[in-house]
Amino acid sequence: MYWTFPATMKIEKSLGCVISAIFRRATMYMIYRSWNQGILGKSVRHLAEPTVLDWIRNIWSDASSQDAYDWLTHELGTTVYGLDRLFSKGAQPPQTMQELRTLARTRLPDTYQCNVDEHSVRVLANGLDCDVAYYLVDDAAVAANPERWSFAVHDAPLPEAAAPPLSTTAFTPPLQVTDLTDHPPSGEGTVYAVLLTCKAKHDSIGWNPTFALPGVRLPQFGAALRDLDTSTDEWPLELEVLRVLVAPDEDGIAAALERCNRWPEYRWLSGKQPHPPRSHVESLRLLDTVSPEPERHRVRTVIQVGEHVAQMFIHDGYDDFEQWFFFDDRWTATHPELAASLIWFAYHWDPLCSRSHMYLTPCSDNRIRYVAVVGENGQAQVRHAEPQDEPRVWDLRRWTYEKRPAGEVTTGEVLGTVEIQFQQPSPDTCKFTNFTITRTRHGQAVAAMLARRVRHDLQDAGITRATGWLPEEYLYPHSRRFLRTLGKIH
Repeated sequence: MYWTFPATMKIEKSLGCVISAIFRRATMYMIYRSWNQGILGKSVRHLAEPTVLDWIRNIWSDASSQDAYDWLTHELGTTVYGLDRLFSKGAQPPQTMQELRTLARTRLPDTYQCNVDEHSVRVLANGLDCDVAYYLVDDAAVAANPERWSFAVHDAPLPEAAAPPLSTTAFTPPLQVTDLTDHPPSGEGTVYAVLLTCKAKHDSIGWNPTFALPGVRLPQFGAALRDLDTSTDEWPLELEVLRVLVAPDEDGIAAALERCNRWPEYRWLSGKQPHPPRSHVESLRLLDTVSPEPERHRVRTVIQVGEHVAQMFIHDGYDDFEQWFFFDDRWTATHPELAASLIWFAYHWDPLCSRSHMYLTPCSDNRIRYVAVVGENGQAQVRHAEPQDEPRVWDLRRWTYEKRPAGEVTTGEVLGTVEIQFQQPSPDTCKFTNFTITRTRHGQAVAAMLARRVRHDLQDAGITRATGWLPEEYLYPHSRRFLRTLGKIH
C-alpha cells in the first residue's frame, strides 16, 4: 500500500500550520509510545494547556473524582498505561514540578524510569505486553529543542520532499552510526537505515542503532546492498532479508520492501539470530513455500517510497507495527532536525537523554553507573562508566559465575561496578540498581574505592536514605566492605 499526497495539499497544509502557530496560545503534547499505537507505534495528542503542570492541575478534580482510567482514556483517545495512578481521590494536586516529580516517581506503577524537568515528564514503564514510554511536554520546550523532539511529536509518516538544503553544513548524526561495510561504494551521498523493531517484552523501547552506507543515495541503494562484498552476519535480520530480496535487475528497494512484507518471521524466541538464504532465488522460493505467522496481516502493512526517503510500517501481529526508515543525505539536508531526532528516538527511550551511556543502561537524568577500571599505571580508578567500558562490564558479570581466565588484570579491565538512581523516588532517597565486584584478590580494595566515591556524591546530593534492596553479602561478594565504607544510610 502506498500513500501519496498532491503537492497543493502539502502547500496548503504547511501554510495552515504556520498560520495556526502564529495565532494559537501555548499548548502541550501528550505522546504515548507503544507498539500497538497504530502504524507509527505512537499516539500524539496536542492539548490546549499552557504547560504540563497546568494540565495536571486543571484535570485533577475531574480525573480524581471518578474512574481516572476511563476518564483519561476518553480525554486522550487512548489508554496510557499507568497514568491514571497519578490521580488519587482526596489528594491535592501538585503545586510545582518538583512536587509532580516526587508524585510521579512514587505513584506511577511498574516504572523503570521517570525523568522530570521544568517542562516535561518522561516515563518508561513495564506495560502489559511490552515496555511503553510516554511524554508530557510543553510546546515551548519542543520548539526550543527540535533536534530531540521533532520526531516524537511528528504524527505522520516522514515527509517525502527533499527540497534545496536548509544549510550548507553537511548532516552529522547525533549518535555514532554503524557502517554496513568497510568497503563502501565510491559514489556520492550516504543512506541511513533506522529500524524500530521489537525483539522482546523488555528492553523493547530504544536500543535501535542507525546503520549507514556511504557512497550511495536511495535510488541506487538496493543495487549497492546487493553488490556489497561483505559479510552480513553482524547485520540485523531485517537488513539481511532486504539485501537478498533485491532482484538482480533492480536499483531501488521498493519491490524488495514488498517482498520483505511477505517474509515469514523477523522475531526469534531463543538461540542465535537466523539468517536468510544467501541467494535471491532461494529466498523467493522460501516466500512461496512458508507463510507468515497467522496473526500477521500483510495487507495492513503500509509502504511509502519516495526518491530520497523510504519507509515501511510492517504489521507484526495483532495490533502491533514496526517501523523501517531509509533516507539519504539529500533528505537530511532538507529535514536535519527531523532526521536527528529520529536517530535519537530510535536509540534513547528518553528524547532528552544527554548521557553517553552503555547499551543496556536506561536513559535517565538520575541514574549513574560507577566503574573501577585498571589504568595505564596498573592502578584501579573510579569514574562514571563510558560506552567503551561495556564489553569489560559484561566480562565482569560473566566472571561472577564462570572461572576467570588466569593471569593478572590488564589495562581497561573493569574490576567493579555500582549503579544508583539518585533522588528516587524522593529528593533525599536513592535506589541501588546494580552491584558487581570482582572475585579476585583486588575485591576488598575495589569495594572500598567505589564506596568512597559513592559516599561523596550522595553527600553532595543531600541523600541519606535508600529504597529497594541493598547489596547483601550472601549474594554479592565484598558488599560488607562496601556498605561499611559507605557509612550510615537509612
